[in-house]
Amino acid sequence: MPLNIDLFLTGHNEAGLVCDLSFTDQPVGVILDAQTQELTLEFQAGDTRHLNIAVETAHREKLLFAHRIYLGYLEDGLLMDCFELPLLYLNDPYGSSFGQSTPLSKPVRSVLAFEQFMKRCNFAQSVHRDNLGDEDYARSILRGVDPHALKYAPTLQRQLQMVQTIRTQNAPQMAGLGGTTSSRPITKKSDEEER
Repeated sequence: MPLNIDLFLTGHNEAGLVCDLSFTDQPVGVILDAQTQELTLEFQAGDTRHLNIAVETAHREKLLFAHRIYLGYLEDGLLMDCFELPLLYLNDPYGSSFGQSTPLSKPVRSVLAFEQFMKRCNFAQSVHRDNLGDEDYARSILRGVDPHALKYAPTLQRQLQMVQTIRTQNAPQMAGLGGTTSSRPITKKSDEEER
């Protein structure tokens, strides 16, 4: 089965790639050539994979301000894995130091962040098709899957539940809503006592 990749963008300079197959090697970053508007994936072993469809000119600026990019693998309608990767730049029109100071230096698995990103997406385009002439693969790789209601592989579902449980346990508690309350009664001073 050929590998196909789509680029997704939000209105807030967030970017993500969704692939219909996972890679055998872990991607460690994505490079945007601002001149050709093409993306290249870099892998842990040092290999690269050039994506063969240029990003639309109108959306290049969003990528130049993103500084990080999500990567998700969608197989048979299920999200199998997802990461947050550094996004680096070649031929950066804003200068060589503008896009190179990302705080994210290595891939981070981020199920909850990817889920929220997909809910905010408002644009998608193809950025790679192994067989550019095959009409069957020309359409979106989501193929009817609602990006606002992704379904997860069992391992990701467990990870998402663990993150949500931890967040609930660490959330501040308010008095009367499961938090602790003082055993001392609160009395209001009368107007004469306040004077």
